[in-house]
Amino acid sequence: MRAYSHLRRLVMPLLLFSLISNLAVLVSPLFMMQVLDRVIPSGNVATLLLLSVLAVSALLLQALVEAVRDMSLGRVTRWAETTGTQAALQAQPEDQQNTVDNIASASRFLGGPAGIAALNLPWIPLFVAALFLLHPAFAALLVGLVTVMGGCKLLSKSMTSADEATARSLQVKGQKMLANAESFAQQSGSAVIAQNLRSRFVEMQTHKNDLLDRRQTALSAGAGATVFLRSFGQISGLGLGAYLVTIEQMSAGAMIAGSIILGKTYGGVESFLQQYPDIRDGVRTIRTMENTPDTRSSQDMQTGALSGALRADNLIIPRGGGAPPRLDRVSLTLEPGECLAIVGNSGSGKTALLQALSGVAPAPIGSVFLDESEIRGLTVRDLYASVGYLPQQAGLMSGAISDNIACFDQAQDDARIVAAAKAAGVHGLIAALPNSYATDMGTEPYLLSAGQKQRVALARAIYMAPKYLFLDEPNALLDAEGERALGQALATIKEQGTTIVMVLHRSGILGLADKVIKLDKGRAVDFGARADVLGRLGVGGRLIELPLLDSSLEDLQAWVASQFTRATDDGFSQTAQLVASEIFNLFFRQPEVGLDRAVRCSFAFLGDTQCELSMIDMTPSDLEETTRSVRAKLTETDVFLTELPLDEAAIATVDRISERFEVRSLENATQVLVSLKGGVARNPAERVMVN
Repeated sequence: MRAYSHLRRLVMPLLLFSLISNLAVLVSPLFMMQVLDRVIPSGNVATLLLLSVLAVSALLLQALVEAVRDMSLGRVTRWAETTGTQAALQAQPEDQQNTVDNIASASRFLGGPAGIAALNLPWIPLFVAALFLLHPAFAALLVGLVTVMGGCKLLSKSMTSADEATARSLQVKGQKMLANAESFAQQSGSAVIAQNLRSRFVEMQTHKNDLLDRRQTALSAGAGATVFLRSFGQISGLGLGAYLVTIEQMSAGAMIAGSIILGKTYGGVESFLQQYPDIRDGVRTIRTMENTPDTRSSQDMQTGALSGALRADNLIIPRGGGAPPRLDRVSLTLEPGECLAIVGNSGSGKTALLQALSGVAPAPIGSVFLDESEIRGLTVRDLYASVGYLPQQAGLMSGAISDNIACFDQAQDDARIVAAAKAAGVHGLIAALPNSYATDMGTEPYLLSAGQKQRVALARAIYMAPKYLFLDEPNALLDAEGERALGQALATIKEQGTTIVMVLHRSGILGLADKVIKLDKGRAVDFGARADVLGRLGVGGRLIELPLLDSSLEDLQAWVASQFTRATDDGFSQTAQLVASEIFNLFFRQPEVGLDRAVRCSFAFLGDTQCELSMIDMTPSDLEETTRSVRAKLTETDVFLTELPLDEAAIATVDRISERFEVRSLENATQVLVSLKGGVARNPAERVMVN
């Protein structure tokens, strides 16, 4: 930054202030020397008064100069912080923290004792020359004391540097481990992990404290040696002066003056050595900031309104270490107002692609164009005005809900905030809170559930009415009602011409997509119109595989519910969820064959009022025989469901509800096929909309 080069202009005035301040240090020894050597032997009071006036005047000048120097350094420090902060805010996100650290280092140097020590350093030779003029032995004593002090500091540093670095590393690791422990403690079934992490944290802290104790021992020894040398120097200076007086090579006044100058000079060198790390880092930082190119202000270039067109060319995100790339030559094109769904297995690169397209984490290889503007060339303000982004687990910051929706913009628009909330379907939810839009998420975060916070975050993403909206699994935390509200909100946003790109695992809002891209291991294995891609994926894209775990039942119910998008199908959806749950529990209660059991589910509509559900357990079972037995009981005698065992009651329930119910024993698998009727027929307009 060229602004930091202006600091060079202050060097000479500050050095001049430092020279006056350091010369004033000689006032006291010179005054003592003149009093002892001239006033006392002669008894001349007038000379004493004259010397006193001159000494007091010099001390007043010293106080004034030091006050101006300190005031100047303080203002320079604040100027450097202000200038550097503006540069940090305009820097690239990956460079901001480094810039902030550099600003802190420069401020610590300019406004602290390190800056004063650096300004005093050039004048130390003047004191050495003064000592030499008094007597060379004083200069030799100073050199000896400084040499011993420097050796002690080097020895102390060599003994503590390794322990200090290790302790610092352990401190960082311990903080991360404790944060992970707190995160696991809030998750059900992870208490043991949290407890073990806390135990490791305690062991790490114990080891760190042992290292710090050893380091403190060496530092204390070094500090003790420094104190000894300081006191020893004062005594040695007086002793040396007394000896020189006895052999008539120095006057008594010169003895006192030499002792005072020796102490002052030794203190200046000691201060410099103590502050040397901050001086070195400060000077290096200022030079680095001088050589840092100025970042253009966001006002330098405005791209203007964007239409919503999106193009990605050969995006590649390497992993390094020879591993396959996170994204491998992915290309796509979207017209303004189109909606793209990114699908694929976990780890296939869906979030990486979304972040590359949105500019959150641009791909190092390849290009993304919003209209004709390459996304790396857009400023933060351009992206804020044209791009909305909703992460998978969006958080709300401490502050009012209105501030969160407006991204804490100082010029926030209340009407726009309410409009964004209404578009996201959360206006009624927010208005029902005790403090409405003024509700503080820092003090009252419990008022909103995770899914409700996600919908408020959607309002934040669309606050600026962006032409591009990027969503990472927006329905992951929503129930069926919330997902339906989300779908309606996104449909409204899409009608306004916004280009939408969303990562999906659940298919509840997949019907909004105009195009679908399927990723596998970072590569685009299919891309095109939604109907074409889903047709190639099989069963209309209505497939899911879930582990046979108790926690998977809720996912299965949500998946079945997501297949029904019409409000008139609520009863039909509830019936299908009940049947799917009963079949899942039948598989779940079978004797375990392994820990990796999973159930494959497929869903298809056979018409407006009929659907088919197929569920396959990839382990053999006796469910087919049990089903025949239950049907025989139901036809031969009047049996109440409460009289049947749990599995038989579930089979009887599904058999009575369904239009068709088959259990097949396949090779190393068991399939249950159910056909259900319900709902109402769609009118022709709805058929067109669905297709």
